[in-house]
Amino acid sequence: MEFRLAVPGDIDALCDIENQSFDIDLLNRRAFKRFVGSETARLMVACKNGGVVGYVLVIFRRNVALARLYSMAVLPDMRGQGIGRQLVTRAEDLSLDFGAPILRLEVSQKNARAISLFRAAGYREFALYPDYYPDHSDALRMEKVLVPNALSLPSPIHFYHQTLPFTCGPAALMMAMNALDPSLELDRNLEIALWREATTIFMTSGHGGCGPLGLALAANRRGFDVEVLSSRDGPLFVDTVRKPKNREVVELVHYDFARQAQDMGIPVMTGPFGVAEIEERAKKGKMALVLISQYRIYGDKIPHWVVVSGFDDRFVYVSDPDIGEDHEPFTGSDCLSVPILRHEFDLMARYGRDKLQAAVFIYKKAG
Repeated sequence: MEFRLAVPGDIDALCDIENQSFDIDLLNRRAFKRFVGSETARLMVACKNGGVVGYVLVIFRRNVALARLYSMAVLPDMRGQGIGRQLVTRAEDLSLDFGAPILRLEVSQKNARAISLFRAAGYREFALYPDYYPDHSDALRMEKVLVPNALSLPSPIHFYHQTLPFTCGPAALMMAMNALDPSLELDRNLEIALWREATTIFMTSGHGGCGPLGLALAANRRGFDVEVLSSRDGPLFVDTVRKPKNREVVELVHYDFARQAQDMGIPVMTGPFGVAEIEERAKKGKMALVLISQYRIYGDKIPHWVVVSGFDDRFVYVSDPDIGEDHEPFTGSDCLSVPILRHEFDLMARYGRDKLQAAVFIYKKAG
């Protein structure tokens, strides 16, 4: 048996394996073509007597210590020979080579053979993904820590995927509030209501985003105590707004929010901060919304809100409401409690040339 990375000449064989292995949710020729040679995916094939008899596909996100075993299949008449187990081992090697010591996957609850294979390989179930497949069947979420005793996964918060490009702040705030108060329902009505309340920023095109003061005020109105850290004493991102009239609006909204925050007794601290300050507050039971730059994950120079869901000695665990573009094979499983190296997160949590920083901490009111 030979294992190697796939090449364009393997695509016909890969499509044949896919058609013989699955009835629904198949990878098509276009998808295989995209993954062959991709910078953020590794497609490995198993060959016997010169023919491709199986494959495994692992996908990655830049600067994130987590990979996803996205798909794996072996020709039906070649099963039972240990090829699947060897492909899993190769997937783990690929993940470590990429710098991702956690490998996650989804598998249909109906696929007892695959579940048994993954359990035997050391994967554990950590969640259920309802209505995951096109036939509305559920999927088990499974993961394996490839460097034992080096990581610990904190209890995941309930994931909410932002439904609009400009609602990362509200989606992150919803996850944080729900973690403190599970009775709070996560739906689009709340997402849009929070966005309308917290919008501060004029983007170069499209709808505006939410700043830290707006998000803090929205949480406070819903019964939570809040605290804000900001590296700048004044409106964020105003330097990127080209039109003077738009800049005036950003400034007016910011200073109105600042007045409201002062009236409500919301502490706002100005100055640089790092992972240590965020962790210190998290240990006191505060949920942290942190502004990051998407550049170090997606390559886009866009400000973005995430929820910090835990820490360990090496990693910050982040729940990201953005699951990527429609053509990217990511799901909430890839975005929930994602481990990011502490020093990498520290770099991420600084936006633009001025290294802007902002964080909102929410916690339950006493009593």
